[in-house]
Amino acid sequence: MNHKQDMAAFAASNVYRMAGGAALPLKPGLALQFAQVPASACFRKEFAIDHSPLIFGFMLAGLNCCHYAEGALRHTRCVHTGGSNRITYLPETSGVLDCKGGMQRLSILVAPEFLEGYLEQERAKLPTGLGGAINGKNAAFQWTGRQCPQKMRIVADILGAAYAGPLRKMHLEARALELMGMQLSEYLDLDASRPVPRLAASDVSRVRDAREILLQDMETPPSMTQLARMAGINEKKLKYGFKQVFGMPVFEYFRNYRLEMARDLLASGIMSVTEVGVHIGYQSLSHFSEEFRKKFGVTPKKFQGGRQP
Repeated sequence: MNHKQDMAAFAASNVYRMAGGAALPLKPGLALQFAQVPASACFRKEFAIDHSPLIFGFMLAGLNCCHYAEGALRHTRCVHTGGSNRITYLPETSGVLDCKGGMQRLSILVAPEFLEGYLEQERAKLPTGLGGAINGKNAAFQWTGRQCPQKMRIVADILGAAYAGPLRKMHLEARALELMGMQLSEYLDLDASRPVPRLAASDVSRVRDAREILLQDMETPPSMTQLARMAGINEKKLKYGFKQVFGMPVFEYFRNYRLEMARDLLASGIMSVTEVGVHIGYQSLSHFSEEFRKKFGVTPKKFQGGRQP
């Protein structure tokens, strides 16, 4: 299937169409899609995706949660809250999507072939997920980016574009490519100020794969031994390699990530403190409260009550 047909098939069947998310084609292999759910409504839909583009997704508000039933991500759950952003690839994937809390999401839909020319020089360094997508493998993956005000400003500019006619399309295409470039630079760690010495390109790729695996399931994360085996790297190299690539040890990174997710969920007001603690994998509410207080200087209950750091 060529990318024009692939994009059309996905746009026609994409579950977000049910949430008001019609796609806007910009050029062959590139489209924008905005989806939203009213604050007073909850949206739940089963989905089954055959051919998938790469999805650069940006959450403006609310919450959506994907429960994957079939495919490479089966039996995992992915939560997006306001301000979060991801790159996702979902071929041969099915599951259930829940949206609530005034969910608003902008997606850039990109045919894998569209990126080939841009990433030709980086092909050997590509992590398994993106490399597999570009090479035509039907293996789903997802990657979570850092929250960044600059990304959200570009999203706001896309949604509020004042241009009309052909100039509007040109403007949207330029901003979409800029946003994709920011995501890919972060995903591929192309920042020259953060070199990764002593690690071969293949090992850097496996370390990045380990991060993706680690963040797939907040409730039951793998042990270090399991994570190393799943990523195809030895445990010692994973430990020092992860710190080189991401700036901190594996489970410190994991703890910070899920506490930041907890903060976003609490700020959205969609879940209670107890529900948030359970959702991100804490068995003890008191332990969750203490960990949250250590990181943000306030308890989850006070944070949700309006005393936000």
